[in-house]
Amino acid sequence: MIVFSLQCSKNHSFDEWFSSSADYDTQKKSKAIACPTCGDKKIEKALMAPSVGKSAAAPAPACGAPACGNGACPMSGVR
Repeated sequence: MIVFSLQCSKNHSFDEWFSSSADYDTQKKSKAIACPTCGDKKIEKALMAPSVGKSAAAPAPACGAPACGNGACPMSGVR
């Protein structure tokens, strides 16, 4: 499944789910997509922000010291 942000010719924005990008193309071509606000069938994809996942936090150093900053480890030289 894929969600697209869509916009009608009257500038109403809405999101719609499709089974694939090709499914969107097929439905658009056959005018099967209508604006839920006004019923307009002149639909285009709106600009979308990319979906960016959260990055995992860096693991704590094996020595147990607080995370090192700027490459200066408080435990350097300690054995």
